[in-house]
Amino acid sequence: MKRVLALLFFQVSFLGIAQVYLDTAADMSAKRVQFADIQQFAIGSYGEAHYNQNIDGDEFRAGKIDLHRIITYLGYRFNERAQFFSEIEFEHTNEIYVEQAFVNYRFNDKLNFKTGVILVPMGYVNEFHEPTLFNGVERPNVDKYIIPSTWREMGAGFQGLFKKASIKYQLYVLNGFNGYTGAARLSGSNGLRNARQGGDESSFTRPSVTGKISYFGFDKLLIEASAYIGKAESSLYNGLERNNTVAISQADSTVVGISMAGLNVSYSAKRLMFRGQAIYTSLSNTDQYNAFTGSNVAKGILGGYAEVSYKFDLKKDDYLQMIPFVRYEYYDTHFKVDEFVNRNKAYAREELLIGIGLKPAPGLIFKADYQLFRTKVDDNFTSTLNLGLGYWF
Repeated sequence: MKRVLALLFFQVSFLGIAQVYLDTAADMSAKRVQFADIQQFAIGSYGEAHYNQNIDGDEFRAGKIDLHRIITYLGYRFNERAQFFSEIEFEHTNEIYVEQAFVNYRFNDKLNFKTGVILVPMGYVNEFHEPTLFNGVERPNVDKYIIPSTWREMGAGFQGLFKKASIKYQLYVLNGFNGYTGAARLSGSNGLRNARQGGDESSFTRPSVTGKISYFGFDKLLIEASAYIGKAESSLYNGLERNNTVAISQADSTVVGISMAGLNVSYSAKRLMFRGQAIYTSLSNTDQYNAFTGSNVAKGILGGYAEVSYKFDLKKDDYLQMIPFVRYEYYDTHFKVDEFVNRNKAYAREELLIGIGLKPAPGLIFKADYQLFRTKVDDNFTSTLNLGLGYWF
């Protein structure tokens, strides 16, 4: 049995030229991908623990300490073309999820078929969410509330790599969000987050489509454009007679159309790294949805961030890296609303993070950051100290 750097194991099975893309995307150029032999079982893991302490005001406030997640990767390589991969997540010591579980079949470098529980290829962190691959103790809130990570659904589709064109593509058909299950699952404060299904006996009436194009032809620069189009599911259709026009009209009012577009860029110049991301989501039929459910979901959701970091090698003869960073985030789950919905400016949020990561070994990191947060109704920032550790092997 051989251990696998599992993220790269599942991302591609077209090994040699895929490494070029992955070096660019995940800044993993110093590490070689290890794959299990044919008909060999492979295992890997990552995890992270966090401590969050609000430090505002004159009152003592209890901090929160949490073993946020422990992940076990399990995979098997049937032959040179076919692989299985799964990611089992234990959250907060008492919750269990299947983050991924799919089969990938390689026809050639340009064409791979993938089916199962799949990560939706929006943004950067939703696909590359191991704690050693992003700065800050917590994942960016743009990725949490706008995308929303970790976002995975049941589906099937194709991915491939065109080496000469320096392009990787992904295109999948999958189940969508579930917007109504007797009550509204979409909201003004959390946007789409509570409507994810995650392959858990998911409702599937109509397919959604998602895809990403990644271009790495420029030296040290990765540019990725992603999109998602679909309609949310509704439980009101279950058992509904097709000739019941009144009930059908009522059910139709709980269906929300969702179109999401994203752009993320990464640029590295020796030790300096820049990363930026912008996501916009347009929702349709929200006026009827809000009128029927009493919700206040927006018809436009916006988020983005910019981050700069620098990598210091503290020891020449031994591995020890220090990575200070600064990140600014802005996200608004009420960016654009219907005429009869009052826009809540408290849902327009901005954050400034100043932090540092210390890597004493490849795959191990200690993190600390100072987070300033406010909304459009606040004049002053609130502040939180975050401490954490993460690993990946």
